[in-house]
Amino acid sequence: MRLHKGKSFLAPPRLFKAERALFFPNFQGQTLVKDKKPKDTTPVLEDKVSVVCVFSSAWAENQVATFAAQKNNPELLEAVKGSGGLAQIVQVNVEENALKAMLIKFFMGSLRRTLGKDNWGRYFLVRRGITDEIRDAVGLLNSKVGYVYLLDGECRIRWAGSGDAEVDEREGLVKGVKRLVEELKMKQKEKPAPMPQTQISEAKDAKAQKVVASAV
Repeated sequence: MRLHKGKSFLAPPRLFKAERALFFPNFQGQTLVKDKKPKDTTPVLEDKVSVVCVFSSAWAENQVATFAAQKNNPELLEAVKGSGGLAQIVQVNVEENALKAMLIKFFMGSLRRTLGKDNWGRYFLVRRGITDEIRDAVGLLNSKVGYVYLLDGECRIRWAGSGDAEVDEREGLVKGVKRLVEELKMKQKEKPAPMPQTQISEAKDAKAQKVVASAV
């Protein structure tokens, strides 16, 4: 661990192929939204290119910041802002200790001010539900280490990093975000345009007339 600066693994130089990529699990936790209702992560991640930062301590949080914070990787923030709303950064704070979770909740007001209202729904405090099987499957091998995952619009893990970011890892993350954003744009263009309301009404009327005619 010391030789690799606390890393569990090195980030891949290229994106994982979509057909071989693992799906990111759904976590449930409290966000910074003031309704205090538990939220699932999957609805937030679907149809977006997501940089998901997972951490369980201040040390691990500082590690994911080397990948995704403005001061450490401004190119990433530029790529997210320039995506037209297709890319986002999501934070998952895993804290299974009840006392520590209570302290985090106590400082949620400060977190709201720091992150800004637009990001309240993208910060999750997760108390439970991360089993050993889930940790093994997605590489959350050390609870003391911070992890960063790059997901496509179908919640597939296309890239992953851990520990403190190397220069080439930060660059690889930015390139990955830009590529997945372009892929998502292409998919959206290929989707058939929704039928205008007038055509929907006409189609319903035609169907109704056919039903009446067959009954007669």
